[in-house]
Parts: sequence; structure tokens; C-alpha cells
Amino acid sequence: MLKHLVVGGALALLPAAPLAAEPITLKLNSPAPPWSYINKEVLGPWAEAVTADSDGTLQVQIFYGGTLGNFGNTYDRVVDQVVDVGFILFAFASGKFKQQDVAALPFEAETAILSSIALWSIYETGVTAKEFDAVKPLGLWTFPNAAIHSREPIRTLDDFKGKKLIASNAIAAKMIPALGATPISFRPDEAYTALQRGTTDGALMPFTGMETFKLHEVTKYHLDAALGGDAAMFFIGRKRYEALPAKAKDAIDKSSYLPLSRKLGQKTQEQWEKSRNLVKDSVVTLSPEQEAEWRKRVAPIAVEWAQSVPDGLKVLDAFRAAVAAQRAQK
Repeated sequence: MLKHLVVGGALALLPAAPLAAEPITLKLNSPAPPWSYINKEVLGPWAEAVTADSDGTLQVQIFYGGTLGNFGNTYDRVVDQVVDVGFILFAFASGKFKQQDVAALPFEAETAILSSIALWSIYETGVTAKEFDAVKPLGLWTFPNAAIHSREPIRTLDDFKGKKLIASNAIAAKMIPALGATPISFRPDEAYTALQRGTTDGALMPFTGMETFKLHEVTKYHLDAALGGDAAMFFIGRKRYEALPAKAKDAIDKSSYLPLSRKLGQKTQEQWEKSRNLVKDSVVTLSPEQEAEWRKRVAPIAVEWAQSVPDGLKVLDAFRAAVAAQRAQK
């Protein structure tokens, strides 16, 4: 008995085996509906990959459909650490990201892939980095270029006369009068009813938005041109990221940044093609001569934008150079 007591006492003096630490939970909020391709094909797989690669240090918990925040407040909720990771359109960030609107300028990039990679490039090289003081971008991308969906044909500049068109953003609201029509303000979810009642003659919206809001049910004509796209961001709070252990950071880094931006651009462009195919028999495009004339009409918008935004000319030049570099690689 004495022997057992001595051995037992000795074992009691040995340090206890360390318990495995509980993984840190990161709350990911996406205001997009659960069935959105952004969630199903990109953000969901990202969360799974980061969790798997974190060596037990992270668990990414996903909330879809605005459960923890809508497009209007998700940025603030990430900054305030109510949630950790989020997805927003820059247009809903209360003017915090004015430089990102460079992607909404018309005729700057033909595809979402080009503009998404360009947006990441000008951030990574420091041109737009100052706008991201409170958050760390994990992916930057744009939605497809807006097209014109109308009740009557719009194929030439003369066809704009007397027309009222729904603008998708502030730059679109300047572009419409430059082309000869009158801009009218409706939310995307109000566009269907406005077109159905004849309150408006058409809308500027990507083909993806056309499908989402069923505009092809109330419009017969679709003009496909590179009229600018809305920019978006997938991001984590900077303080939250910096407080994570090294393995957690490595897991996030592995699945983010340029590769993620490229993937988001690619998936968005793929979705654009599927949506466009729904109305392909009624889609028209501009001839080279027409596009040259349209470009001339809207050129002052880019000049005005560059003058009104901090470092706007520098941002515009850098964005154009990044787009040109991508074109050269093809």
C-alpha cells in the first residue's frame, strides 16, 4: 500500500497533459439570400476550406440572408466586431469607399473578371489601400456590366430621346442623361412594378439582376454594352484578423486575396452568361462605330469622377493599366 501511495503521489506531481484549445469561431455574415451563387459557389466553400486548413484553430460559422446584418449595416457590424467577416456592395458603405466606384465607370472593362483582378491589383499595390484602414479585404470584385432592358427598342442614341430609365447607381444616373434619356430612381426590387405600369421605359441593370428581379418578364429588348458594374468586398475586421493565432491567419491567407478575387469575378461572369442566355434572341450589341460615339458621349463622366474623388486620377490611371495588363495576357 505504501508503494502505491508513493507512486500515486509522484504521478500527481507530474504536469497535466494540455487540453486541446477550443477553436475560435468567426461569424461570417452574407446579406445575400442562401441560394445565391455567391454563397453556394464561393463563400460557403471558402468557409469550409479555412476551417479545414486552420489545424483546429478556427471554425467559420455562416449566416446568410442578412441574419446578422443587411447590405446597409454589415460594414459597420464588422468594424464594431458584432460579426467578424462580411460581404457588402461598396455603394452601401456610406461613401467610405469612393475610389472603388472606378469599376462603375462605363466602357472601362468588358468583363467582371478583368475589373475584379484590376480592383485587387490597385489595392495590393497601395493605390487604394488608405480606404481600408478599419478592415482587411479578403476579396475584391465587381458584378457584371449593366445592360439596358427596355419596353421599346433602344439601339441608337436617337432612341434615348423621351425615355425614362432606372439608374442602378450614382454614376449610372449621370450616364443616362449623357446618352439622351432621363434618369429615374427606383430600388432594384421596385423596377419590375415600375416597368409593368409604364412608370419607366427601361432600366440599367446587369443580366444577373434582370434574372433576379424578373425584368425579362416586363421588357422585350436588351442592349448589351459595357456600362459599368457595381463593386463589392469580402472582408474581415482588421483588429480581429491581427488578433488571430498564426495558424488561423495562414488558413485565411491561403484561400483569399488575388485567387479569391479572380474566382469571384469568374463565378460572377459565368452567372452573367447564364442570365444573358435567357433572352439571347432579343439581345443586341453596339457596332464599333456606335460604341465609339457612346464612349465620346460618356467620357466626361470619368473626367468629372477623377476630379471629385481623392486621388481619383491616380486611381483611374492605375485601374486602366491593370485592366490593360490583363488583356495583354490573353
